[in-house]
Amino acid sequence: MVVETARGREAGRVVIAPHQVRLDRLQGELKPILRLLGGDDLRRMDGLKKDAARAVRVFSERARARRVPLKPISADFSFDGGILVLNYSTQDRPELRDLHRELADHFGCRVELRQVGPRDEARLLGGLGRCGRTLCCSSWLPVYPEISMGMAKTQDLALNPGKVSGVCGRLLCCLSYENEQYKQMKAVLPRLGQPIETPAGPGMVVSLQVIKELVTVRLAHNNTDVVFPGAELNLGGKERKPVADAATQTAPVAPIHAGPSVVAAAPVRVLVPTTEPDQPPIPVESGEMAAAGDATETAPSAEGGINRRRRRRRGRGGRGGAPASGGEG
Repeated sequence: MVVETARGREAGRVVIAPHQVRLDRLQGELKPILRLLGGDDLRRMDGLKKDAARAVRVFSERARARRVPLKPISADFSFDGGILVLNYSTQDRPELRDLHRELADHFGCRVELRQVGPRDEARLLGGLGRCGRTLCCSSWLPVYPEISMGMAKTQDLALNPGKVSGVCGRLLCCLSYENEQYKQMKAVLPRLGQPIETPAGPGMVVSLQVIKELVTVRLAHNNTDVVFPGAELNLGGKERKPVADAATQTAPVAPIHAGPSVVAAAPVRVLVPTTEPDQPPIPVESGEMAAAGDATETAPSAEGGINRRRRRRRGRGGRGGAPASGGEG
């Protein structure tokens, strides 16, 4: 079908149904679909492909004539023929202004020179991978995944760069396809060189078949290698779990129980201060405090005030209010 894009009108085909489109992956505003491709449109597309092949040859000849160190990769005309995109790769940063101007005059349209990397070069040229199938990047892979040599190590592959690299010279994109599955399956299997108990006796792990979950153990008593299913091995009661990333690790939290908590029966001595700073504190048992409640907390201070006033009266004149010392004046 013919659609409107930022580059003008382009021809394309539907690869995802409308109800399968994820809105969070859309980049920019969707342009309208103009019409379905007709017979004239198909013939026009065939002509543009032939023109694009000739444009690559012209691009290569003009670059060689000007001694510009670059490698032409591909060319692509827009559906209306108004824009020509020329893709190339280079290790340097050559001056392309004169070449750009010459190509625009030759083709009579807007020309864009676009430098691409090794992965994009393989995607544009196409080819077959180590598996014998069409390259993922040129057939269906929309975004290049993040790949590291650690993925090859996790999958027990040879760490030879020539065996884990694709036609682009970079690490194979397919290393990321099964990496998580390997990590999860290895988490429940013993490690290489680990001493382990088996139904046939103790031994040491010498090899693993991760996908089949088979473990080869060299028995200690006869030095023979025996293959056991991972589920039959005694891992010492410890279940190995995959190590979480640093960003997802959290501090351990104590479990919270819904039932009532149990408190020890030993009494706790609570010291209640009085209003007099020189009077020693009165020890009170916690059980007595709980039985008396809040209303009894103020009673000792009130009774203590009455007793102190009585003692002061006795000190001055005794019970009848007489003077404490001396005769009548």
